[in-house]
Amino acid sequence: MNKELQQHKIIVPPHSKHYQLLDSGAGLKVERFGCNTIIRPDSNCVWNQQMVKDNTWTHVDARLEKGEQGKMEWKKHKSFKDEWTFTFDHGLKEGLCDKKLVFSLRLSGASKNIGIFPEQAANWEWIMKRVCAADNKPSVLNLFGYTGGATLAAAAAGAHVCHVDSSQPAVTWAKKNQKLSNMQDAPIRWIVDDCTDFVAREIRRGVRYDALIMDPPAFGRDQKGNAFEFEKHILKLLGLCKKVLVQDPLFVVFNGYSMGYSATILKNLLGDIFPGKVIEFGELHLAEQGARRNLPCSLFARFERQ
Repeated sequence: MNKELQQHKIIVPPHSKHYQLLDSGAGLKVERFGCNTIIRPDSNCVWNQQMVKDNTWTHVDARLEKGEQGKMEWKKHKSFKDEWTFTFDHGLKEGLCDKKLVFSLRLSGASKNIGIFPEQAANWEWIMKRVCAADNKPSVLNLFGYTGGATLAAAAAGAHVCHVDSSQPAVTWAKKNQKLSNMQDAPIRWIVDDCTDFVAREIRRGVRYDALIMDPPAFGRDQKGNAFEFEKHILKLLGLCKKVLVQDPLFVVFNGYSMGYSATILKNLLGDIFPGKVIEFGELHLAEQGARRNLPCSLFARFERQ
């Protein structure tokens, strides 16, 4: 078999009692996060719903759907609280850290994003294992860090983390998750800035990191209005990232959503910048309850020190 194909993987995160993908189909998915069950749109769910004869799709706490004005809005059960918590405890169970990670989830406006991407638990576990196996307490740079899932996972396993995101609300949310996880003393540096600008400044300062995590959007703007477009700007950013890393990085994790690409493209980009590395790449999936089907969620490419 082609060596490249051997590195292509479909990865499903470890089973969690705190999260279930109950069913999917007709452009929707129904999920349980902790004590709450919600329905959200997902354009990947082009197949039929299977659990239509029981209460899976009817006994829910909230659903995101079009309202009377044609705009998306959350329809909630009267007793539903807009904010609740979600726990990731796999690292604790596996002996990778001594803490449960706790995240604040919330419904906001017309957004289907609630503060966590559950499929990323597969990357979190992978990151924690590499941090735990390191000879020292590695320094990790997390770009486009959102609400801090990967940041907290790395820090809980013993890393010093620099978390960068251009959104002040996202960083504030991440700091709340740090507090909920009882990690106020963890060595995390929180930065609100354009990721490319920040990395360029770190290079000029002579700062070097042992590892990199990045989850760039297809398109985004910082608080100054500067745009990030994946096709136009990713090669420049990756080139800078190589310069801000030590010569032989502990690991690099490159994640992507909603780009219309294959994982091979992420792998090729990493291969251009880090030639000679054995790059694992593929898709992160969520398994439906009962493992009937997988829902593809994101792309990834990653490598580790050999």
